[in-house]
Amino acid sequence: METPLSAPQVPHPHTLAGVFNELLTRPLAFLDRTRNGGEASPFRLLAASALCYALYGAAAGFFQGGDQILVAALKAPLIIFFTLLLCVPSLYVFSAVAGAEWTRRNFTVLLAGFAATLALVLLALLPINWLFSTSSRQLGGAAFFQFFLWLLALGLAWRFLRHGLLASGARGGMIVWLFLFCIVSLQAATFLRPVMLRKPGVPIFVSGKKSFMEQIGDVFDEPAMPAAKAPATKKP
Repeated sequence: METPLSAPQVPHPHTLAGVFNELLTRPLAFLDRTRNGGEASPFRLLAASALCYALYGAAAGFFQGGDQILVAALKAPLIIFFTLLLCVPSLYVFSAVAGAEWTRRNFTVLLAGFAATLALVLLALLPINWLFSTSSRQLGGAAFFQFFLWLLALGLAWRFLRHGLLASGARGGMIVWLFLFCIVSLQAATFLRPVMLRKPGVPIFVSGKKSFMEQIGDVFDEPAMPAAKAPATKKP
């Protein structure tokens, strides 16, 4: 019986926006075309995803403002793609143990679809991200809200990945990989620190070993940014 999320009869979208819309409305159509020998453009999806990640990172950089907006825009795609790269072997092995059967092309398309779905969710959350980043003074609170948005994005992107894994033969149990991906992303963000706040004289990339648990403690120990002073009024 054909699943309602699977639509191999739907023609290939002619625009990138159409592909993105398809990922949200018919998560398996992209994978179905690949299995049937149809056209797929995973690398174009990954490139567009990188742009979405950069825009989301730029919004987070408004916490400090200035040059840090560009630094955060650079680091957000690096963090996510670095995490994905590190977790690709475990996704392949975990899913194969769970019963999935892969070809190189099918697996690449699944990864691209997951990355693109995650990018779309983060792009949708960008205005909220900007609001809390630009109006917050406490780094701990701003970072906690970033983590909340990240969990929300991962949960929604999991919809595509779960259906793709089930359609490929996996018999469940893959939520463990999503938890692993989340933990690795926290360590990747620590490895590529600082992201939202960089003190004067600190390089763009800080070297030295540090766990994400240590980083969380340091973030919440960071004092609040000084409040903007009201302009002085002239006496009559």
